[in-house]
Amino acid sequence: MKIKFDELTANKIKDWGDVDLVFDFDHTLSETRTSVDACAGGISRYRIVAVNKGTVPEIFDASMDSQFGPIFYKKYGSYFFHEEMSTEMDPTYHLIQLKSPAELLSPNLLLVDFRGGKAIV
Repeated sequence: MKIKFDELTANKIKDWGDVDLVFDFDHTLSETRTSVDACAGGISRYRIVAVNKGTVPEIFDASMDSQFGPIFYKKYGSYFFHEEMSTEMDPTYHLIQLKSPAELLSPNLLLVDFRGGKAIV
């Protein structure tokens, strides 16, 4: 599995410096627990989250490739992902779209800097 970030998204991630990246789709990495829509199979919002190097919680037990190295995620989430994913900036709303070759997975992929935060696991 792989995700390729477009230039604008990649530049935002580069600004974080030396971090580990997590694909957090159920708000595990948040200050407060956000309710998750059961109809969406446990997906509340696709987010790429920066954490301090070496501090990825063990619950993120799988990884996908990217131009920034591995991006960690919960293995059961593989069901919702595609082998090839990419991002593209929506020129109208300036949102980061997450895409597969066949479909739009999310119209608003969030980038979150969670360094120093406490994960709710």
